[in-house]
Amino acid sequence: MRILHLSDTHLYGDPTARHYGRIDTAAALRGVLNRLAGLEGVDLVVHSGDASEDGTVESYRRLHALLDPFAATLGAPLVVAMGNHDVPAAYAQVAGPGDHDPRYQDRVITTVGGARAVVLDSSVPGAGYGHLDPAQLEWLRSVLAEPSVGGTVLVVHHPPLTAATRMLRALDLDGVDELAEVLVGTDVRAILSGHYHHEMTGQLAGIPVHVTPGITNVVDPVAAGDHERSLALSGASILQIDANGTAPGIITSLWPNAGDTGGDTAGDVRVPVYDFGPENVQAIIDAAGR
Repeated sequence: MRILHLSDTHLYGDPTARHYGRIDTAAALRGVLNRLAGLEGVDLVVHSGDASEDGTVESYRRLHALLDPFAATLGAPLVVAMGNHDVPAAYAQVAGPGDHDPRYQDRVITTVGGARAVVLDSSVPGAGYGHLDPAQLEWLRSVLAEPSVGGTVLVVHHPPLTAATRMLRALDLDGVDELAEVLVGTDVRAILSGHYHHEMTGQLAGIPVHVTPGITNVVDPVAAGDHERSLALSGASILQIDANGTAPGIITSLWPNAGDTGGDTAGDVRVPVYDFGPENVQAIIDAAGR
């Protein structure tokens, strides 16, 4: 199974709105899709959350206006998870309730060759961190009790990995150990996440975890020091899961952000989209963290 992994588009209902006053997020997504126009052999398109920035119905209409024809051209189903900026009730007005527990945007999507994608909604209203409650985990356990022919890909916005920065650690996923316990011995081949806005890989219960870079911006977790900094880049990943279920091969590309409206600095990836010092970081943690 070949998967195109996208995340963190942060679209607005208002087409004039700019992320951090600089990024036209719809243009950023269009730029990535233009870069990917020549892709072939994709079996599944995954958007692993924070599809919207403002949680409006119109933002989700814009998302599907861009992604639906793109996925159709590839001949691949589209899977969208909910992130901390998303509003599941608003999304359901556009995408429909789907096959999921009515309390969540949890659902199962069957892809080609009998493989399936299982989506978990880790969003917490009004918060930046993620949470999976016992009812969701029991639902997941019941789904995974019946293996699929081609294996399972789990999609959850908040990665079940320890974050690389102080701010992101305050906005990570609750209940990782409980999730791991559910996944042991199942047919899950990979876990796909967003949220961190930079690529990251790891494992949970022996299962590969992949975090893809953001489309609206890409976080620099290595050189930022005690700051939180993002650059005017966009990224996307391709994962290949072999028929025997071996760990996925992953390739990721980064490009200049096509939605950068930074005036004289537009297109200059040396100029951060944002650069938060320790006081700014603490304020974000206080407002949205655990």
